Amino acid sequence: MSIVKMKRLQVIGLAEERETLLDQLLRLGCVEISEPEEKLTDPKWMSLVKRDTSTLSTAKGEASSLIAALASLKKYASAKDGLFIKRSGISEKAFWDPDKKSSALECAAEIQACTREIEQIYASVNKLNADLIGLQPWASLDIPMDTWESEHVQWYLGDCPAGTELSAMQADLAQATDLAQLTQVSADKDLQYYLLVAHKSASSQALEALRPHSFHVDRFKDLSGTPKENINRLQAEIAQLEAARKEQESLIAAQLDRKVDLQVCLDRVEQEISKQTVAERFLTNGKIFFAEGWLPADKLPELQNLLKGFTCAYQTADPEREETPPTQLKNPKWMRGINMVTEMYSLPAYHGGIDPNPLIFFWYVLFYGFMFGDLGYGLIIWIVAAVISHVFKPKGTIGYMFSLGQWLGASISFFGFITGGFFGNLLVVFFDNFTGGAAMPHWLEAFCNGLVINPVQDPMTILIVSLALGAVHLVMGQCIHIYMGFRDGSGVDALLDVVPWWIVFGGIALIVLNGNPYLLIAGAVALILTQGRKKDGIVKKLFGGVASLYDITSWLSDVLSYSRLMALMLATTVVAQVFNTLGALPHKLVLFIIVAILGNGFNIAINLIGTYVHAARLQYIEYFNKFYVEGGIPFRPLKYDTKYVDIKEEES
Repeated sequence: MSIVKMKRLQVIGLAEERETLLDQLLRLGCVEISEPEEKLTDPKWMSLVKRDTSTLSTAKGEASSLIAALASLKKYASAKDGLFIKRSGISEKAFWDPDKKSSALECAAEIQACTREIEQIYASVNKLNADLIGLQPWASLDIPMDTWESEHVQWYLGDCPAGTELSAMQADLAQATDLAQLTQVSADKDLQYYLLVAHKSASSQALEALRPHSFHVDRFKDLSGTPKENINRLQAEIAQLEAARKEQESLIAAQLDRKVDLQVCLDRVEQEISKQTVAERFLTNGKIFFAEGWLPADKLPELQNLLKGFTCAYQTADPEREETPPTQLKNPKWMRGINMVTEMYSLPAYHGGIDPNPLIFFWYVLFYGFMFGDLGYGLIIWIVAAVISHVFKPKGTIGYMFSLGQWLGASISFFGFITGGFFGNLLVVFFDNFTGGAAMPHWLEAFCNGLVINPVQDPMTILIVSLALGAVHLVMGQCIHIYMGFRDGSGVDALLDVVPWWIVFGGIALIVLNGNPYLLIAGAVALILTQGRKKDGIVKKLFGGVASLYDITSWLSDVLSYSRLMALMLATTVVAQVFNTLGALPHKLVLFIIVAILGNGFNIAINLIGTYVHAARLQYIEYFNKFYVEGGIPFRPLKYDTKYVDIKEEES
């Protein structure tokens, strides 16, 4: 339970062995190759070597093709993945089989070709539908679309806004010329559609007379035959295209049984991307390569054994103080779920930091269960988290979440058990309204009243317990500060930072108990004499000490922050009770069950998030600022990181 000690690695080898070395490092999974930024800005280095090349762009292109193919299967073949992916095992040999990769990429290319054809069909159908919509208002006209004039007459198709009056248009047209006629063809909610027939000598006057009415001439190019004939032709073309689209979709659906192959290939290509990304961090002159990075000190024997198989020279060294090695935390498996809480804040600094996971695990689980406290809710959360962890075996942050969820569910159940919460007061409401006056068993009544305490009936005790837990939490943070001070050779400073405050707190407690102020005065004097010690000059030291007395308000604020433990416990309980009571009002059992399920489900959902945030806040704001040194850089070694399969490593 600590920050893993790192070793700086530098290795020089034959360029022809680079790919094999990357394969072995990927399998080993404990070496992070760094960006050679300093080397790339050093003229001496750049006169000898340059950044190595890779096939990264090719691998990214393959990944894009596979992702698009899987998306097409999901869209056109109903290939649903579900909320969680059930990972399957696969041997390394099968995972890296080149024939399977080629076959999967060919399948992806075929699916993409079908997808592109479907997209082109959609574009064509959209254009034809637009043309069809434009022709529909003119369907009743028996006029060829490629003939708009005779020897003496010209006709126009046009539209006006729906509110335009035909009589007014005809009046203006008659006033302008008696050699034109306007006839309404159709109308919809937005426009009216007209046929204007005019003698060629009067066509310009007719159009000018209709201009104030927003008359717009519709142009139809490259069409022959009547509007109805064109409509029939367009509908037939659309039907043919739709049939072709369905055929392409069926071709995609026929590839559904290749989905697993595509997923395995995508996992493989993602590993290639990881390798080639690292390859670009190598420096080379064409014959040899140079790379540097980090590895955990306890993995050094494994790396040394691996490098024996290569023609290379390497050296390792402890990091210098001015270097910033990556941070990796080492905790037992049952505790690793708390990583998601730590990583959301910041990893501890490699130099001067401390692994926070063992220090917050108990407190986080305790606070979460205290605030959520309900036996029914806890059992549901524990069962869901345990089943998902066992069946789907999620990794990364999701895996941490469900691993931690089992502990949180157990904590919630424990506090619900001692406070009498089971979906709020569900049992009490049920017996009061739906058992025909039957008495609740004594043991069940004792549970519902709270085996230790009932938060609704005795909120003041809950508040006192919350503040007491907060005080212990803060004092523990100070104790860690003292430990870190002695660890780093500044134990006296750490004691002087903390002990005077303990005297002040003891003095406050003594005043409350018997009114004796002397210990508080001694604590105040200790603060004045010690808290400004790092300033220059006696006056500044004393002024800094006096100013520190104001920090008592900050400490009081910190302690009062823990009242949220009581507030959220009451909120969880009361919200559940409200829903249970509402469901029972009609005295219909079915309705009561429905409302109870929906209401308690809503209560679980909002408290999962709210309790997570508040439990984390007490760690981040109140606890960490007593000792935490943040700023760690995550350790990201080259290793297998798959989404769909678990690789069964084989011995060489």
